[in-house]
Amino acid sequence: MKVKFLLLALLTGVYLLANSVFAPLGTPLHSYGNDVYGLGMGNTGISDLYRINCNQDNPSLLVTANNVTLSTAVNMGYFWYKSDTDSFRDEALYLPYFTLSVPIRNHRLGISLSSLYSGNLYTGKSGISFTAGDSLVYDEIIRKTEDVFRTSLHYAFKNRYLNLGVSLIYYFGNQVNYWSLDFDSSSYTDSKYEYEKNYSGLGYKLGLSRTFGNVSLGASYEPSVDLSGDMVYRYNFGNEEDTLKTSDKLYKIPENINAGITYQFSNTLKLNLEGNITNWSATGMEYDDGINNSGEYTDSWRIGTGLSYDPVAGYGKWYERIPFRFGGSISKLPFKYNNKELQEMTLTTGSTLQLDSPGRKLDFALRYVYRGNSEHSGYRDESLQLIIGVTGFDIFKKTPKRTGEREIPKVDPGMGVREDIQ
Repeated sequence: MKVKFLLLALLTGVYLLANSVFAPLGTPLHSYGNDVYGLGMGNTGISDLYRINCNQDNPSLLVTANNVTLSTAVNMGYFWYKSDTDSFRDEALYLPYFTLSVPIRNHRLGISLSSLYSGNLYTGKSGISFTAGDSLVYDEIIRKTEDVFRTSLHYAFKNRYLNLGVSLIYYFGNQVNYWSLDFDSSSYTDSKYEYEKNYSGLGYKLGLSRTFGNVSLGASYEPSVDLSGDMVYRYNFGNEEDTLKTSDKLYKIPENINAGITYQFSNTLKLNLEGNITNWSATGMEYDDGINNSGEYTDSWRIGTGLSYDPVAGYGKWYERIPFRFGGSISKLPFKYNNKELQEMTLTTGSTLQLDSPGRKLDFALRYVYRGNSEHSGYRDESLQLIIGVTGFDIFKKTPKRTGEREIPKVDPGMGVREDIQ
């Protein structure tokens, strides 16, 4: 029996993400809040104080922007989902984040909206034959979508000894599990069920950063938060439909610690090293894909590094004026498949196109992501993504016009000009 992927959750909306064949186990994608510059540098940037840094995981980095700064991006790419016998390719287009910061002397205020966790999959089997007295042919569809987002209010204080930041975070998420059975023969009753969770809650994050000459340090801490909401069950068998609704604690944001170091070799060359630990085991959450994989979430971790070259404008040959970044990361997912731990590896590169004034730019990042291993876990994901970001557009600052009519002053004889030559 050949299994076919019918659809893989790629809905072209602002925050509708499709990403992994491992989605039935949970949320494989964890966003670490980096902007496009950091995404092209091994998905790092929590400690980089040597540029305008729009990282959302360390609110103290708002101090790097001295003007009203807007940053957003678009992510597009191809995704390959593979098993021992089958493969499928799909494409996606979505907006991963939006940030805006405002400076007030040594204080910084900001807002942001971004994805935190994501795990979506739409799959099924068609033309399945089954014999039990009668010969049956049916189609089966299974859909699982789960996304957790965060919208944040940030505050940071700029200080030569230690930059401090705090974020007030509103989390909200949605999970849908859907199953349907469609028989070819009209003498059998088609059936389906669906349960949907909608949850939300408030939390906070603390961040700090400081430079020591050519070295800068940064770290953030995010405590665990319970998210509450409604769970709706829908059962549909033929013409009869039942709906049940309950309210409860439905999700738990795990405790998260992120820290990094940036070393600046020169004005043009720097290195990032970053690590993350997510305490999933303390949440007590469990996973079950309905087949053979179940258990409690375990702690996850990530290590990333990246190198960047940012040339001084106007100097050197043409190829010496091109900004360039590259890096990579490795992380462990919080669940297992076939009792095997799952890891994710990422290779990245990026560049920058400077616009009409300093601080206004377009950043580009190219990411290759490899998740799982078909030889050990039975499945794997691969993706190639291009992310384009804009940064630095001061929407409150108006450039004065210098094209209007101007009066040409007349020469004053009292300024030393001879009257006989006027």
